[in-house]
Amino acid sequence: MSDSAAETTVFEHVGNDGLYAVSGSDGYPEEYRLLELTPEIAAQLDAGDTTLVVRGRDTDAAVLIDANEQAHAMHTAHTSNSMYLLTQDSRQLVLRTKLHQVFDLQPTRPQIRARVLEVLQWDTRGAFRGTEFEHDGSVTNDESVTDGVRVTDTVLGQHVQAGRTHVRRVLDDVLAFRHNVSGHWRVLDAGYASDVLRVILATHVERDWPLDALHVDTVYSALHAESHILREVVDAVLRRFATEQMGVFAMDTRRVCVFLAEQIFASAGSRAWPVPEFLRALRATMPPQLSLHEDMSEWGSRSISTSVVGKLAVATCAPADEHLLHSPNGVPASLTLLLPLDNNTLPQDVRARMRGLFAAKSKWTAREMRPFLEDLVADDNPSVVAKAVDSWLLKFGRGVRGSNGESVYTSRIN
Repeated sequence: MSDSAAETTVFEHVGNDGLYAVSGSDGYPEEYRLLELTPEIAAQLDAGDTTLVVRGRDTDAAVLIDANEQAHAMHTAHTSNSMYLLTQDSRQLVLRTKLHQVFDLQPTRPQIRARVLEVLQWDTRGAFRGTEFEHDGSVTNDESVTDGVRVTDTVLGQHVQAGRTHVRRVLDDVLAFRHNVSGHWRVLDAGYASDVLRVILATHVERDWPLDALHVDTVYSALHAESHILREVVDAVLRRFATEQMGVFAMDTRRVCVFLAEQIFASAGSRAWPVPEFLRALRATMPPQLSLHEDMSEWGSRSISTSVVGKLAVATCAPADEHLLHSPNGVPASLTLLLPLDNNTLPQDVRARMRGLFAAKSKWTAREMRPFLEDLVADDNPSVVAKAVDSWLLKFGRGVRGSNGESVYTSRIN
C-alpha cells in the first residue's frame, strides 16, 4: 500500500517537551491543534521522519499512526492556559490562532478488519470468481464506474486508521488482491479461492514441487496456460494459506484448516456442532495433499480455545453434562459441542462485546473468553492481553472458583 494520505498532515514544533501544532494543511489557522507527543514520536519527527499521519473520517476519533505503525488515539485535554501561534510577516508578528486545548496520545487498537471489509464492500461487483465471470473486462476497467466504488490504496488510507503493514495483513487474511493494471482491490470468492488452492496442490503433485518452497511466478506460469488464473490471485491465495519468507511460500496446514472451518460453520448458520461431526466434515473438505493431524481425543472442552477453531467457536455441551464443563478434565470430545462465534459480527465496544458473549454462553473462564477479546486490546503482548481480559471480567462478570481451580464468570451487566 502507498501512504499518500500522510502528505496531508503537517506537524510544527511550537514548544518544549514534545509540544507540536498539527494541521490538515499549512494554510488555515483554524485547522491547527496542539498535540503533546511522546518522546519516542517527537524523536521520529525531529529526525525528519515523514511517515507520521493522522487518520480517520470526520465521524472517527482521530488516530495518529507513528513511524513504527503503532496507533495512538488522540484525546482532547482542556487547559486554563492559552497558547498563541504567531508568524513573522514583513517584520511584524501575525497572530495565527489562539488555542485552549491539547491532544495527548494513548495507545489504541483500531478495528482494522471491520473497516477494511466495509470499504471493500463498496465495490458492488461482488467477490471475484474468475475472469470468465467478469463482463467487459471489468476487473481492469478504470473508466466509468456504475457499480460502486473502486477501492484503491488511497481510499483505504482515507478510511482505515492503521499503517500499511497492518492493513496489508488484513487484506491478505480476507483474501483480497490488487490488480496490477487498475490498482483496484477486490475480494476473492471463498469457493473460487478454495478451487485455486486445490489446483495449486494438484499441480504440486504433478510437478513434484516442495510444499515448503513455492514461488508465485513458478506457480502462476504452470496454472495460467490452462486455467487463466491471474498472477495476483495466485499471490493472494498463497499469502492466505502459506507463510512467506524472502519471497518463498510454505503451505500452512493450520491456515487451511481455519479457512475450511470458517466455511463449515458458515454453511450451517449458528447451530452447535458435535465435535465428532465437525471433524468428519473438516476431514471431508481437506485437500488430499494435506494431512489433518487432529486427534479427536484432544478436542475435549478444555482444548477448544487453543485449537484451530479457538477464535471461531466456543465449547458447550448438553445441559445434562454442564457440571463437567469446568471440571478438572472438562467434557470429553464425544460430548463437546462447538458453538460458532464470529468476532466480525460482535460489537467493538468492550461492554457490548462482553454482553454479547455472555448472551451466547452464560458461563466463561478467562481462558475461553480471551480469543474473543484480544482484538480489543491495544497491545499484542500475551501478558498485556491476559491482564486486560482479567480486568474486564472483574468489571463485567462475577467470578466463582470452579472445581478445576479456574474462576468461572457469569454476567453482571444489566
